[in-house]
Amino acid sequence: MEEKRGALDKNILYLFSFFLGLGGGTLSFLIYLASRFFKVRSWRFKFDILPTLILFSFLLSAVFSSYRNFSLVNFTVFSLIYITYLFLRKEELSKDDTVRMLDYFVLGSSMLAFGGVVGYLYKGTYADTPFLGKNGIGTVLATAIPMVQLSILSKGEVYHYLFFIFTISGLILSMSQGAWVGLCLGEIFLLVFGDKKARKSVVMLLLFAILSLAIFAFHSTLTGTNLLSFFYTRLDPYSSSKVERIYIWKASIKIFLDYPIIGTGIGTFSLVYPKYKLPEAHEISMSFAHNLPLNLLAETGTLGFLSFFAFIVSLYKKGLSLYRKTQDNLILVLLSSLTAYLGHQLFDGTMWSLHIGLILWFMGAIISNFYERVR
Repeated sequence: MEEKRGALDKNILYLFSFFLGLGGGTLSFLIYLASRFFKVRSWRFKFDILPTLILFSFLLSAVFSSYRNFSLVNFTVFSLIYITYLFLRKEELSKDDTVRMLDYFVLGSSMLAFGGVVGYLYKGTYADTPFLGKNGIGTVLATAIPMVQLSILSKGEVYHYLFFIFTISGLILSMSQGAWVGLCLGEIFLLVFGDKKARKSVVMLLLFAILSLAIFAFHSTLTGTNLLSFFYTRLDPYSSSKVERIYIWKASIKIFLDYPIIGTGIGTFSLVYPKYKLPEAHEISMSFAHNLPLNLLAETGTLGFLSFFAFIVSLYKKGLSLYRKTQDNLILVLLSSLTAYLGHQLFDGTMWSLHIGLILWFMGAIISNFYERVR
């Protein structure tokens, strides 16, 4: 009976990982939390100090916010993500179990990428799906691609190469510049810390990305779609979206300077921004700062920013320490994926949504669990 329960728990984790990769983090969250919530007798959590400090600083920002009720609702959503992290930290999984979880994440990401490619063929502009926009797709795929590289390095099955083709193509067609930058940062991480195999995988990725872009450019020319013109606007340093982001960042700094300690309240950027909007900015309302550090500073102040930054630094310290001990590419790839994920958040705010924000805590729990097991 215990063996069957253990198998069921693992299968739920695999399902959780699959939906997370598919961009359906809300569904994966509901499935996973419901399955673990009824195991009340085994509720013995590992309360990591830094994530708990994040929770506390976010709570302070909400309680003392001028928009308290609205901010407390957003804090409640974050609390659910935090609880999910606590359950994930309880999971006692072998390396093979973890690799299988990542495989399911990659499977979901590949299906998401395929849906995005179909969205491009339908619209002729960029990859899109009915439930996840191009920036969301970009975040998930940039995070998944280093994991696909790991699968190719360690196993190299035919379907891994298919996943590689789908995820790269989907990321290119997403036209998400932030996700491109994030992946570049993740690949630079692999180049700096990886072995010869890891570096070869980076070269392979670069060559296929160039080939894929050439194929889609040729297809766009033949069919007369808007892909190339849209791509050129992505490369324009003076495009309206880039200039608008600069205006938003300047306004974010002003908000932080007025609320330097605990910010305006988690999730309240959209309510505060109209008061700080620069006269030359065109966007009247904005949901987030399009930059994670500035968003944290504006909404949660110095306390929220420092606690979150300390948590991220701790993950890299744990991961690099593990890699020096084990020389295990799994750890290196997790850090590369984390770098790609966070790199995109320097230009966007997809992690504030439940269906994508959970990915950070998913990887954080895996790295922390590995660190405790090997230390």
